[in-house]
Amino acid sequence: MSVLYFSATIPLLHSKGTILNVQTEHLENQTARFTVEIDPVRLNKAKKAAAKKLAKRVNIPGFRKGKAPYRILVQNGLEPQILNDAIDNLSQEIYRETLEQSELDPYGPGSFEDFELEPPTFIYTVPLQPAIELNDYKEVRVEFVLPEVSDDDVDDAMRRLQEQEALVEESETPVAIGNRVTADIHSEFVDDPPEVGDADTDEADDAETDADTDDGDEPNIPMAGDGFIHEHDAVFRLDPENEPVLPGFNEALVGAEADSDVEFELTVPEDSEDYEEIQGRKIKFNIHVKKVENVTLPEMNDDFAARITENEEDGPLTLLELRVKMRESIEQQMSDQADQNYANEVLTEMVEQAEVSYPPAMLDDQIDSMIEDLDQRLRQQGMNLENYMQITGTNRDALREQYQESAATVLARSLVLSEIVKVNEMQIREFQVQSRIDAMVAQFGAQAAQLRSMFDTPQMRSAMVNDIMQDMAFEFIRRIGKGEDPADYLAELDAEQTAYDEAQAEAEAEEPIIEDAEFQDVVAEEPEAEDAEADDTTDETDETVAEVETEAADDDESSDEVEPVADGEATADDKDKRAD
Repeated sequence: MSVLYFSATIPLLHSKGTILNVQTEHLENQTARFTVEIDPVRLNKAKKAAAKKLAKRVNIPGFRKGKAPYRILVQNGLEPQILNDAIDNLSQEIYRETLEQSELDPYGPGSFEDFELEPPTFIYTVPLQPAIELNDYKEVRVEFVLPEVSDDDVDDAMRRLQEQEALVEESETPVAIGNRVTADIHSEFVDDPPEVGDADTDEADDAETDADTDDGDEPNIPMAGDGFIHEHDAVFRLDPENEPVLPGFNEALVGAEADSDVEFELTVPEDSEDYEEIQGRKIKFNIHVKKVENVTLPEMNDDFAARITENEEDGPLTLLELRVKMRESIEQQMSDQADQNYANEVLTEMVEQAEVSYPPAMLDDQIDSMIEDLDQRLRQQGMNLENYMQITGTNRDALREQYQESAATVLARSLVLSEIVKVNEMQIREFQVQSRIDAMVAQFGAQAAQLRSMFDTPQMRSAMVNDIMQDMAFEFIRRIGKGEDPADYLAELDAEQTAYDEAQAEAEAEEPIIEDAEFQDVVAEEPEAEDAEADDTTDETDETVAEVETEAADDDESSDEVEPVADGEATADDKDKRAD
């Protein structure tokens, strides 16, 4: 297992009085080796015990089962079996005693590697907890650019809103521009990527290529036969102003009928911004048209805007007001996405200058988790992992190899982010949990107050913790990347918690106290009709509560997404599951 960087021989006293001489070697990749020498007397006792059990399982001429003495078993050639059984029985016991008395913190269960008879020696390897050195992570700086919302962005959003409100009718005529089409799309690259230029290629281009591959990663360039788009039941409109895939896609489908197949080739434009990596490449499409629909778009005017916003809190709106609101919504979405992208860029820089070491078992667990996620996604599409491997002609070992690199990247990012949380002693405040609960129950409108208690439970709180902590960690490193003091962010959270506590105290102080006798009088005066209404409301609430419980259970089952802080905590949970 390669390099030895630390070795120590420690005599450990067994609870029964047996002295264990333990040599601990620290190997690379957060792995340790125990070499444990035991008293021969202990091995002999284990052999005697193993012989008694073996005697009950074998037939020895002249002896009833279980009655053959040790020497007779040896004479019948069973000494190797006795020794193997004794080693099996002792190995777990010796390992547990050694681990309990060592100062090592294992990531997961150790492995029994070997046994030496003279003197009796057990050899184990143990995966250790990961080691992370953050180094100067607080010195990382990354430029932040907030994207601007263009009029075209707003126009596209308004057009999508218009299409959502369109009158749609199934058509029996061939596909025409303006139709909405449901189809299965299969496509693949026809040609290989262009070859790299000769040695006299422009130096600037060479420098750019070198920069792209400095991290050692091979560029993921599709070859001839590789897939481009594969989607079943894709729904798209043949918009003359907005091609759904590539230029020429609309025209290639014009004239096709429902339940027919269309085959054609398109070339990615040389100036395509959406597909910069494959500019100029040829792609072959096989389209199975399933359904053709006529789409009648509503006129974009004040009446349209008022109709779709009449039930909103600030509605009804005029067309101009709707555009303004749409722009604000897009700005918020783009801002949120820019913040997330920026945090990822900052984290990437922090990971590159950090020193991260972990045992191979930890990477194996990450790969297992990613393959399990793949299986879950496939099942949502009506497939499973076995079907996928048959279709793609791969197997589990090859699939694990494919995930090796990405799993290592995810794991390193997870460990670095988790270490940042740990060293800065980040803690979730109560107001953050309550704010998250408020956002979750807001969707239930008038029943939100009644359903709030359903979300404020230990199980639901546990499900929120990872998301809240990840948001905190990302905001923390965003502040670092911008050159701001991240301690100010934690101080802001403390101030918000103080304000929350004060507001709660004031609310409790203002609550009226009703004497028991007065309360009984008030209850007695309630009309029976209100009791009946309350019963109806209770029934409705019970139904909604049941729906919420079901959704919460579904969310809990599917909450194993691979995200940085969650991943770090998940691996710790795995360690607990595999202890002993």
